[in-house]
This record gives sequence, C-alpha cells and structure tokens, in this order.
Amino acid sequence: MLLGYLIFAHLLGDFVFQPESLVRLKMKSMKGVFIHVLIHFALGIIVLLPFIMHGYLWLIAVIFGISFCHFWIDQAKISYNLKHDKKTKAFVIDQLLHLLTLLLAYFFVGNISLNLPETFGLKIYTNISVLIFLSFLIFLSNVVEIYRLQEVREKNADAKFKPNTENIAKRIGVFAVLYVFFMAMAFYATK
Repeated sequence: MLLGYLIFAHLLGDFVFQPESLVRLKMKSMKGVFIHVLIHFALGIIVLLPFIMHGYLWLIAVIFGISFCHFWIDQAKISYNLKHDKKTKAFVIDQLLHLLTLLLAYFFVGNISLNLPETFGLKIYTNISVLIFLSFLIFLSNVVEIYRLQEVREKNADAKFKPNTENIAKRIGVFAVLYVFFMAMAFYATK
C-alpha cells in the first residue's frame, strides 16, 4: 500500500500541481526545479501524514530521499530537452526513472507494515480501491494530455498546454464505468 501512496503523491506533484509557468521556470533556472521538488516533498508529507502522525516518522526521510532523486532526474531531463527535440522520449524516460526511484524506496521499506487506527476517516484513507481510482483519474485526465503535449513540442518548442477537455471527459467516463463494473463484480464475487 505504501507504493500506492508514493505513486499517488508523484502523480499529484508532476501532473496536478505543476502549472505551465513552473515548467517554464524549470527550463530557465534551477530555482524552478527546486520549487518543483519542494512541492513534491510537501505533497509526499501531506499524502503520508496520517502515517507520520501515528509514529512512522521515518517516512519523512523516505520522502526526502525520493525528492532528492527527483531533483537530479528532472535536472537531467531539462539538460536533455534543451539540447534535443525528442521530448516524448525524454518524458517517458523521466517518468520511468521516477517510478524506479519509487520502487527502490519501496523495496527498502516495503516490508514494514503500516497500520492506522480503525476510524471511519482512516478506513477510507487506507482503502486501496479509492487510492487506485484517484491515481487512474489523474493519469487519464493529466498524464495522457501531457504526453500529447510532448509530441506537439517536438514540432513546436513553444507549444502551450491546452488540454482537450472533451477527450479527458471521455477517458474519465469510460474509466468510471469500467471501474464501477469491476468493483461490482468483485463485490458480488466475494458474497
């Protein structure tokens, strides 16, 4: 479950809380990358806060290590992007390296069981189905559009991010229907 939270925090930091103005600042200055990484660190703390507040303080060190790696991965991607036109390739490699970092962090601490008290709010928070749903929602609404932007940027470096809301709505609608269908099947299969 920890890996799910780490991926969710990453998706928030790289796709929800990274406006185009921050992307431009990252391309101009290391200050932009630092701000981006601070946002990632803060989101990691916020996403894992219920665990941190219940005694898992070592998670702060894990989040710091992930953020440190994130800084250098993004710096390498920016250096590459400034010299090359293959934005899509750099985007995919960047995201794979971030995923590898999250997997390594999980590998080192994943065998530690994280438990929270059985209160209603924390039960929802620790529901893996909710976490998966939110992660896929971010993926379908943001990641796909950012990938398409990288394709456009290969032809026009000055292209602005203009999400196609109609396509986003279609992807989310199809996902929501399929998700509800499979959750219902799983619910009835366990009865």
